Amino acid sequence: MSPELPEAEIRRIVRERLREGVLRKAPATLPEARTAVGRSSCMVCGFAISKGRSECQVAGASAHERCAIVWIEESKRASRR
Repeated sequence: MSPELPEAEIRRIVRERLREGVLRKAPATLPEARTAVGRSSCMVCGFAISKGRSECQVAGASAHERCAIVWIEESKRASRR
């Protein structure tokens, strides 16, 4: 998760972006995390993914590992509605 945003705020962002179509629904499982090289921004929170942090590729986009987890959880909730 981005150190700059609390989890509740990331959840709000994900819900809004899913509703607006900015984010696609994520797959049901978390892709394997890898160590970031510091070249990507998180599709969820917009912050840079710092070198050495955990990064996941979700639906073709880079995300902090914690942001990816929230994205997947909120995608599952949206699918149940």
